[in-house]
Parts: sequence; structure tokens; C-alpha cells
Amino acid sequence: MKLTLSIRQFLAEFYGTFILVFVGTGSIAFGLGQDLLGVAFAFGTGALIAIYTIGHISGAHLNPAVSLAMVLDQRMTWKQFGLYLIAQTLGALLASLTLLIGSHADAFTGLGSSGFTAPTTWLVVLVFEMFLTFILVYTVLAASQRKSLQPLMGLIVAFSLVGLILVGGPISSASLNPIRSLSPALLEGGNALGQLWVFVVGPILGSILAALFYRFLKFKDSDTI
Repeated sequence: MKLTLSIRQFLAEFYGTFILVFVGTGSIAFGLGQDLLGVAFAFGTGALIAIYTIGHISGAHLNPAVSLAMVLDQRMTWKQFGLYLIAQTLGALLASLTLLIGSHADAFTGLGSSGFTAPTTWLVVLVFEMFLTFILVYTVLAASQRKSLQPLMGLIVAFSLVGLILVGGPISSASLNPIRSLSPALLEGGNALGQLWVFVVGPILGSILAALFYRFLKFKDSDTI
């Protein structure tokens, strides 16, 4: 039985987001929580695996902030956005539930939820998440339009994630992805769930800003040197 394109895209986003969250938050859950460089490379590796395995099917958004920007840039419809959002949510939840299986291991430290503590305020975290996501999403919007860069998209996004997490990790946990923060927060509850809104609003604002900024600088290959 041949699957329709929509179903293939749904399954691709589901699987890709599962990989990103499983590898990324898994690195925090089982011992790398204090090793920011290790966590950054884990998320970068998760993105790399996903992009090079399912990117040709769905574009490997793996992140509602990326999908929202694609809608605003008229590269996909709101109906497709809804499909991607459901797939990303379910993929991330399955990843967190899978990690929960190892909760009795000595190395287990939690599900890698996003959070912050005083003296860092919600406003600082909101601004950091907004600008970090802005950079990530703008990078995806711009690079994905250049045919010469498309074979390198996995590396571009992976190393962008590594750099942004290294910068923002100490301040805001560098979520950059509402779904990456949602799934651990729903299962952990408590403070993680209470702070979740910051990690949803910040990336959404960053996505909108990136789409607007890209519209002003939008180019074609023929317009560049």
C-alpha cells in the first residue's frame, strides 16, 4: 500500500522529532546535564540524523517555530502546519516516555526539562529564547532557499544548534523549540510545567520576527553573486 504524501510527512515529522528529543534530552537525562558542550552536540547530532533521514520527505522541521515560519513565508498551509504540529507533539512525547523507562537507573537525573532559577527572570529568558530562535529559524529560512546549500542543511542546522545552545544554555536552557520543552514538562509537572509558557511564547515570537525579517531580505540565487 502506497502512503499519501501527507501521511508520509506526518510519519517523518513524528520520527524526526522523536530522534531530536530522544537524543537531545536523553543526554541530559543520563548524565550530561552539567556538560553544556556535550548537550549541545547531542541536540546537534539529533538534528543531523533527522534532517539527513527524513528531510527529503517533510523538510525535517522538528520544531513548531520552524513550521510557523514556513507558513508565514507561504511555503506551507495552515492545514499542513496543524498536521506537522500534531506529529511533532506526539514524537516528542514518545521520546520523553521512552526516556522515562530508564528512570530507575542510577544515572537518571530527570527528563531534561527547560527551566530557570533566580536571579534569572522570566523576561530575560523570554528575550533570550526569542532571539536564539530568531537566529535558528532565519538560518533555516535562508539556507533552505539556496540550492547550493541544501545538501549541507543537516550540518548547517546542527552546528547552528550547537552554537546557540552554548550561548543560551546557561541563561535560558536554550530550548528554541516549544515541543522540546513541552513533552518533559507535561511528564515532570511542577516548576517545569509552571515555566513552560516562557519556552512557548519566546520561540513563537522569535519565529515571527525571523519570518518578517526574512521577507525584507528575501533573495533569489540570481540576485546574489
